[in-house]
Amino acid sequence: MGSTTFRLGAGFSGLVVLAILVAATTAGAIPVSGEQFSVSGEQKIVSEKGSKMSGGLIGSWKITSFKVVASKPVFRGKGTESFSGCIDRKLDGSCAGDPSGTMKFSFRYWAKLDSEDAVQLGTCAHPVTGGTGAFAGATGFLMMVDTPIKKPPFLKTEYEGVITLSGPTAAARPSAVQTPC
Repeated sequence: MGSTTFRLGAGFSGLVVLAILVAATTAGAIPVSGEQFSVSGEQKIVSEKGSKMSGGLIGSWKITSFKVVASKPVFRGKGTESFSGCIDRKLDGSCAGDPSGTMKFSFRYWAKLDSEDAVQLGTCAHPVTGGTGAFAGATGFLMMVDTPIKKPPFLKTEYEGVITLSGPTAAARPSAVQTPC
């Protein structure tokens, strides 16, 4: 598959994601967006040390299982993940008073790798599969995009999605909504 085909597929996927985001943003859905940072500082698809989340989600992120589905022409993987932290409703960089707990996700990952297996472009879908604390009974999903950068960790991961809470914290919505570009 050529880079043009890959870009067209990624562009179409982006339109599908946008349509899903619009449809999923119901009255109880909390839109979240931000960045994920590798704790190890290395450009790895799977880091044993995990990642930190900033933006609409604040906390730690860990891949709990990972399986390579295909390595050529497009790298594909799938697995499970866990997030521990909060939804920063006030977007003040603090979890004080915000819904917190753990969320579990499944994911599918696609990437174009260079000849040294460095990510040139990656994207993944993360539906919520469970949770504890304020995230018990939560539903929703995140979409992430990996793009290379010139300084360590040489990979920038941005996320966007919606989380719907089912408990008493579901009524508390952010006053400011982050929007894409």
